[in-house]
Amino acid sequence: MGMYFLEPLTPSLLRHEPLLGGAPAPVGALFVLGEEGGYAAAPRAHSTLVLGRNSPDVHVTVGAGDWYVSREHATLRCAPDGRWTLRNGGRLPIRISDAPALLHEHETTVPHGYAPLYIQGSRLHVVELLVSSGRRGADRVRPETGTRDLAWPLSPRERLVLVALFQLYLLRADDAHPLSWNETSRRLNEVPRQRGWTDRRAEHAVDGVRKRLAAAGVAGVTADSAPPDAIKRNLLRVLLDTATLVPPDLRLLDTGTGD
Repeated sequence: MGMYFLEPLTPSLLRHEPLLGGAPAPVGALFVLGEEGGYAAAPRAHSTLVLGRNSPDVHVTVGAGDWYVSREHATLRCAPDGRWTLRNGGRLPIRISDAPALLHEHETTVPHGYAPLYIQGSRLHVVELLVSSGRRGADRVRPETGTRDLAWPLSPRERLVLVALFQLYLLRADDAHPLSWNETSRRLNEVPRQRGWTDRRAEHAVDGVRKRLAAAGVAGVTADSAPPDAIKRNLLRVLLDTATLVPPDLRLLDTGTGD
């Protein structure tokens, strides 16, 4: 049928385009990844993927246990021309980057490339979409060849602080900017199982990341290589360009992480 299950441990679609049935994906192939795994589908007319809370009857589970998310919240359907459309059948709006919020019973065409979806229920739910442009697979010598990962290693603690600091960028907010250290520490103290954060503790965690990047040859992330107002922006660029931070990391602000 041209549809394939994606395991829950599948890497972020921003970091890695999976194979489709053991081969590089053709142009227009759709990948959908949620918290509990997802599905991939070839661009065949009338192919349909359903997203929602009702795990037994949907392809991709979104918001399990969240009563604000509809049992069948969204439907992705392939048109005869091979383009995918997204329809919101749920009560809550669906936010998709660079587009107005998709309201109940509204529909939009999904562009080629990577696009996270956001549904805000009792907590934030992030679903990753990727419509293949056919270019990523061209670099693979063989189907079994692994994909290189450029992401910088982070501890769970560092990742949590960086997600809080740069959350508006990961949400694709129109007025995206790094939070202040005071705003960052306040947000961290709202995370489950996270208490006692101060401005200095948050800044110290990020300082450790900046120093490691600088030691590895990354410029512009320390006070001796960039003006103070540019350091956060330069750090953000490095983390986003290498897919070290990806939109699904926003889930950490609702679930928390250990020290």
